[in-house]
Amino acid sequence: MASWRRVRWFLACVVVEASAAGGFAPSVMAGVILTGSGPAASGRVVAARATVSIVGDDLTVDLENVSPANTAEASEVLTSLYFDIRKGGVRPPLSFASATGFVWLVRNGTNDMEYRYVPQTFTQVSGIPSDLKAVNRGDASWQFLTMDETQEPFFGLGLGTVGNSDLDPNGFDPSVVGPPGNTMLNFGIYRGGDINPKGVLANRYVVKNKATFRFKGAAGYDESDIVEHAAFGFGTGPDSVVIVPEPPAAILAPALTALGVALRRLRRRPSPSREAGHGPRPPSPCSAPCGTDRRPA
Repeated sequence: MASWRRVRWFLACVVVEASAAGGFAPSVMAGVILTGSGPAASGRVVAARATVSIVGDDLTVDLENVSPANTAEASEVLTSLYFDIRKGGVRPPLSFASATGFVWLVRNGTNDMEYRYVPQTFTQVSGIPSDLKAVNRGDASWQFLTMDETQEPFFGLGLGTVGNSDLDPNGFDPSVVGPPGNTMLNFGIYRGGDINPKGVLANRYVVKNKATFRFKGAAGYDESDIVEHAAFGFGTGPDSVVIVPEPPAAILAPALTALGVALRRLRRRPSPSREAGHGPRPPSPCSAPCGTDRRPA
């Protein structure tokens, strides 16, 4: 059972779009779009959007941080998505094909720097997307797992780059997603262009605005099988969760109970560095000539 004293839950909204060039076509869907927003632990509003699409055997998830203001603190970084796909109660046998996005070293008071990450190597280079797929110990980026839908947050599929220990047993493997002696913020998704991060977010390697995840194994399913509910996790732990949209009746009561507990404890802000794991220690900024490979020890 998760420790609800540390997790804020917020109910949000869902938008489902079906379109084709020139007009609406019920048999052709452009993707299920799930969008939600709510207060972060910082007190500022955060928002996220997931566009889930199926074409033949391919499933694609575009995950975006669409917060109304540039990310400033660790609790405003988008770090996990819980979702579901079912046909007759059966999920597709998905295999994690790829994860991509543009990684930046965000720095306070000076220009951010773009890097390329390929597990487990950083290279200071511009315009080339990073490989964000985490499979092995020390990859430290985004992991895909099937989840226990009977436990919070009540979804069968999950993508995350932090441990989410407060959602145990539906967290992620710290040895796969987490760097040692660090928060697990690296490779979370932030909002903005050149930002001025505060606290532990400064000098982190994070993904600008959007990451794209691709899977195989969706043959026989279509977008009508995508469950129109999801949960977005922000920060580590996570610090807050946005439910999209109102949960089904079976889980509404515990979600509202958790929300009530969280609201009574608004001043008990979680430590952004309570989760630590194993992985590459990112290079110190400009610790080697720019443009060279920095292979962590």
